[in-house]
Amino acid sequence: MIPNMKFYVISIVAIFAALGIGIYIGFTLDAQNIIVEQKEDIAAKLEERFDFLSEENKQLKASIEYVEKERDMYKYFIDSTYEQIVKGKLHGVNVAIIETKSDYMYSGVGQILETAGANIVNITTITDRMTSEELLLEEIYKELDIPLFNNQLIANSIIELTNSILKGEETKLVSKLIEKGFIDVVGLINKPVDYLIIAGGSAREEKDRLNMIDKVIIDTAKSMNKQIIGIEKENSNFSYIEAYKRFRISTVDNVNTNVGKVSLVLAMEGRPGHYGVKPTAEELTPKSSLPPIEYSKER
Repeated sequence: MIPNMKFYVISIVAIFAALGIGIYIGFTLDAQNIIVEQKEDIAAKLEERFDFLSEENKQLKASIEYVEKERDMYKYFIDSTYEQIVKGKLHGVNVAIIETKSDYMYSGVGQILETAGANIVNITTITDRMTSEELLLEEIYKELDIPLFNNQLIANSIIELTNSILKGEETKLVSKLIEKGFIDVVGLINKPVDYLIIAGGSAREEKDRLNMIDKVIIDTAKSMNKQIIGIEKENSNFSYIEAYKRFRISTVDNVNTNVGKVSLVLAMEGRPGHYGVKPTAEELTPKSSLPPIEYSKER
């Protein structure tokens, strides 16, 4: 009787074990089928998404190509017509340019101003020697026996230089500054100037120089009721435009470009503002059509 009971128990356990194994195998096979189906579904969705992104990428490339072609057309138009846009707008205006640092050259500015009809009287570059009180004292003031009223040799020299350029009268001190290499002058200081362009921007930050030189030039020109505008190149490492705005003069921050050159001429014609592409700019170019400033022709 007992052996038969053991047989039944073993048989029942074997049956349930077989059922369990069968269920497990069946579940595993179903799970694999589900996973395969899910993979296929995910692959199909990814392929669909890829096709969508590929098409979107093609559309973006086409849009970029269109924008680039449009930009090239605008650039070609500006390059072809900018000289005609400014031609004659500054007819007979006497202009002087002061480069307050020798880091950047602004020879292209003179060319567009001449196209606009202006007369470039002189271009002056202030060298680093001008920032040395000791050099000014030893090589200029002592040699000329100039009395020292307030010991502000740099400011006094810049004031006299600015006065001399704007009045068109070369003084002994200015002649000595040229001779000793404190300034370089292209042209002659022999004609009164209607409009002064102050060209800034430097390779490194020199905030003290801005106040020692640029601000003094601006204040002097204003005290003489002369028009003045500040310019610099788009790629200047250290920008002077924010300071020029604080000194309350018009500015152009991309004068090395044709758009900037047009902005300069239009601003000088009588459309003050802050033009260019840097964060300090308020407009790209002058928009309003204001009557031009009438410059006195008395010399």
